[in-house]
Amino acid sequence: MMMLRFAQALLLLFCVALGLGAVDRAFAAETHTVFVPRNVIYPGDVITADALVERQVRRDDGSSTIFGENPQDLVGKVARRTLMRDQLIPRSAVHEQDIVKQGRPYKMTYNSEFLSIVGVGVPLRSGAAGEVVPVRNPTSGIIIKARVEPDRTLTVSDQ
Repeated sequence: MMMLRFAQALLLLFCVALGLGAVDRAFAAETHTVFVPRNVIYPGDVITADALVERQVRRDDGSSTIFGENPQDLVGKVARRTLMRDQLIPRSAVHEQDIVKQGRPYKMTYNSEFLSIVGVGVPLRSGAAGEVVPVRNPTSGIIIKARVEPDRTLTVSDQ
């Protein structure tokens, strides 16, 4: 009989200890500010500061950062898919604005130590700064890869 009460008391202490551990973990979670859409944002829309609102979320100390904690992560980007009101925005749901458009001619340059060539190229797909896109030379028809520069030019490197 005494042994049974001891086992029950031990079980009760064990349960209390587990419960307190869960409470400690809950208090260890910190609140962080993230930016979420004020209203629905549709695919192709450019995200503006006015379209975002702050929201508080809880995150464990050990977890990685949440995308959208910094407004610069979102402002000026283009929505790839519909972004719902007051919902977190995944990194994959936004992309940089395309600065070169498919089918339009742009200045294309090649520079090496001894040679510099300037011409015209037509991107076969739209691209943002820093992206590598396929480009067709309109006179020869040859397709090469070029990097999109922030000044809306295409730079060809050694291929």
